[in-house]
Amino acid sequence: MRLPKHLYFLTAFLPLLLAGCASVSVSNIEKQGIPPKALPKKVFVQEFSVPSKSFNVGRKDEALEELIKSEKHALTVDLSKQITKSVAPCEILPKNKPLPKGDFWLLQGNYIKVHQGSRALRILIGFGAGKTTMKMHAVFLSLATGKPSPFLSLETTGGSGISPGIVGGINPAWTLALFGALGNAFGASLGGLSADRNRTAREITAVLSEYCYQQNILPKERLRLPKMLHKLPALQSPEIILPFIKP
Repeated sequence: MRLPKHLYFLTAFLPLLLAGCASVSVSNIEKQGIPPKALPKKVFVQEFSVPSKSFNVGRKDEALEELIKSEKHALTVDLSKQITKSVAPCEILPKNKPLPKGDFWLLQGNYIKVHQGSRALRILIGFGAGKTTMKMHAVFLSLATGKPSPFLSLETTGGSGISPGIVGGINPAWTLALFGALGNAFGASLGGLSADRNRTAREITAVLSEYCYQQNILPKERLRLPKMLHKLPALQSPEIILPFIKP
């Protein structure tokens, strides 16, 4: 039986599109202190701290330390790119360097929980089997005075592995099943810590973007809206993330 072209598209590429949709949400947004009256000259971001045992990734000792080091740096790079793109120029500030003073903001944070899950289960079954988990806390501080002053904090939580795996494509029509299974497998393979990290950076930036817009210091055309936990995402142009393609 010949299938309509749109069915081939849906079965083969829908999982890919789903994999690019954000599965990281934001909660516990808190506004503190005196709101800024203008965008800063520059935003600085430092590597997030990692409390002991927050990483559950099936590695130990040197291998674990190397993964944590790599992930921290990659997140910092993602954040600097996202903030530069959507809010203001952003630069990585090593923790061994003194904090600048002036018309600057600083982003700090820490990993609360990271669980690597199982890529094999995500590809084979999906629907939450083998899913990853990434949860973080972030805070933005003003460096206008001698002491860093927090003005915005938030938490992010989410992961990969909710979309169906290969078994989700099984059905009586073998052609449809083949396209569905391959599409599901490919879509599920895109998930993982790297995708979660990219989404986390995007959501942290979106919270800052919305905050700046609410303070009338960011134009509407640059506004990004965060995906709030337990709420439907706001309508806006999507940013599909393909982890294997570097910007």
